[in-house]
Order: sequence, then structure tokens, then C-alpha cells
Amino acid sequence: MIINHTILKKISNVDGQTCFGCGATNPIGLHMEFLTDSLRVYSFLTVPLAMAGWDRTVHGGVTSTILDEIMGWSVIYLLQKIGVTKSMTVDFLKPLRVGEKLTVVGSVQEIQSERLVLVTGEIYSAEETLCARAHGTFATMSAQTAVRLGVMSSGYMERFLPVLNQNKGA
Repeated sequence: MIINHTILKKISNVDGQTCFGCGATNPIGLHMEFLTDSLRVYSFLTVPLAMAGWDRTVHGGVTSTILDEIMGWSVIYLLQKIGVTKSMTVDFLKPLRVGEKLTVVGSVQEIQSERLVLVTGEIYSAEETLCARAHGTFATMSAQTAVRLGVMSSGYMERFLPVLNQNKGA
């Protein structure tokens, strides 16, 4: 997989975020950060030993979380909507190793309706081998609808709006 790192732009997140996947302040989280080339969303991370399943293999639940997170952020950044996972399938192709630099890629595949999108996520090893991939169906909504449905509080939504709108005009 060829990624032009020189054109990648950092996607900002909310300060004090405690999400297990992307929260910088979560002491036991993955601390995923995201970048984009405007077509896809990327994350580069190393999974710690504490998240191993067998021996030094990344636990399947952690692998699934990484894929869910990259797909969710693909919806947030590329579509400027809140996305919640409706369903996802994961294909575990090769073992992922803790302590190894991983490349994660997410993209929107199809907008099925105003409220439903198909998204994909892929995880590559340090040797650029595709090790896991996911296909997800995400329900999408505005931040205001997310508040109305109880997905997030109004205070959190106010903090999150700049993150949601950072792709406007890009």
C-alpha cells in the first residue's frame, strides 16, 4: 500500500476525550490519532502487550475495535456526520503482533441513503501485509439528532462540533 505521507493532514479530536479507541486521556486506551488525504482516513499505531490475545498476537476484540474506530472516523471526517455502527463483519487474514507498527485505513464505500453508509477498514502490518479488514454499515446523523437520541450530551456535542466541521470547504 502506497501512502503519500507528505499530503496527510491531521484530523483534530476533542481535548479530554476518554474514548477507548481515540481518547488521548484514556489511560488504558489505544490512543489512536487520525490523518487524511481527503479520500481516506489513516491511523498509525502500535498495540501494547497488555492487549494481546495468544502470546504476542493482538486480541481479536482489539483488532475489531481498531477497525470500528477507523470506520467511525471515516464517517465523521469524510461525511461530517456522527456515525454509529449498525453492523460490521471482520475478516482476520493474518496475525497482528503487539509492539509492531500498524497502518489502519478507512474509507466510505457507498452512501446508501441520508442515514445509512457502507464503510471499510483495513489493518496492515509493518511489512504492508493486509492482516484484517472490516465492512461496516453505519447509521449516520447530525450532531443535533445524536443529542436527541442520547448518543451524546448537548455539552459534548458543543465541544465536538469543531471536530465534525473541520472538513468543511476542504
